[in-house]
Amino acid sequence: MDRDSSRSSSFNDNNFQVQGPPIFGLIAASSPLRTDFVSVASSNNTKFTLSITSPGYLPSPLTVVNELVFFLLPGAANVFPPNFGALIYWQIEVSPTVQSGFELLGYLEPTSRQSDIFRTKWSEREEFIGLANQSVKINIGISIEPMDVVSNLIGGVGGGDPSTIASPTSITSDTRPMVGRKIAEDLFNFMTSFDTGENTRNQMMMVPTNIFDRWMRRFENKLRRDPNFFLKNSE
Repeated sequence: MDRDSSRSSSFNDNNFQVQGPPIFGLIAASSPLRTDFVSVASSNNTKFTLSITSPGYLPSPLTVVNELVFFLLPGAANVFPPNFGALIYWQIEVSPTVQSGFELLGYLEPTSRQSDIFRTKWSEREEFIGLANQSVKINIGISIEPMDVVSNLIGGVGGGDPSTIASPTSITSDTRPMVGRKIAEDLFNFMTSFDTGENTRNQMMMVPTNIFDRWMRRFENKLRRDPNFFLKNSE
């Protein structure tokens, strides 16, 4: 499966150990809290994984999963050395032999970002749309890294300061074609709801003359309630 190499990375080794009770929490909408991250077998125990299934912990299709919440559990901040943070990755596994690479989702930092809501952008991915009727697994990986590494991988600006990282909901040049198509699909679906079907044979549609104005008002109202509604599954 394809991956965005600019947002992907292998886990790097560090020089300290993390032991004791769980330090990370995950919540998906309408799903229970998960804290059962497993320490990856290595010389330093600075990497953690968690596998979640769809359907199961996550709903199916995965394109409806727009956000995941990650946070540090109480006391976890004391585990981190100074100027270290936690990079969060995900990987989709269709079968043991069909996997994507790990892609970077975001980061946590024990002093200024102990929790956050992360946009998955799975509804914008063509490969996820094709998995609507399949059982799949999402592997979460967390790697504790120095903050200069975190800043470089996240893509911060202004000298790599993580506080200046663009919002995860921002639209980039890579996603604009998908955004345009989703908006066009919303307009088309709205127009077809008014079509009488009398000109189907001629591949024509009969709709009210003010259909665009009506759709635009509806679109703006929904946009105010949810700026990303058109990226979600069609109603």
